[in-house]
Amino acid sequence: MTAARSMRALSLAVGLAVGLAGGCGPKPPAGRITRDDAIVLVKSNVRDAQVFVNGRFITYLHAAGGGIAVTPGVHRFELRHDDYFSSYLELRVARAERRKVAMDMAPVLP
Repeated sequence: MTAARSMRALSLAVGLAVGLAGGCGPKPPAGRITRDDAIVLVKSNVRDAQVFVNGRFITYLHAAGGGIAVTPGVHRFELRHDDYFSSYLELRVARAERRKVAMDMAPVLP
C-alpha cells in the first residue's frame, strides 16, 4: 500500500470515529482517533451496503477501506441494502484491537 493510500485510509477512519459517539466510553475529540479505539474491517458480498453501528449510519461499505473506528466494548454492526436482507453482528472489541469480520447478505427474492 502506498503512503498516499495509507493516509487516505487513515483519514477515512478518523472521520468515521466522529460518527461513533453513541459507543461505549467518552467521546474522542472531533476528528481524532484515540489509542484506545478498535478498528473493525468489515468484508461483505455487497460492496455498496450501508454500514450502521449502534443504530447510526456511518458510511457505505466501499468507502470504509481503512476500517471503522469504535471505542472498546460491545457494538452492533448492521449492513443494509434495498436489494438484500440486512445482516447483523454484535461484536465485543478490546482496546486498540484490529479485527476483520465477514458479513454476507442474502438477496431479497422478487
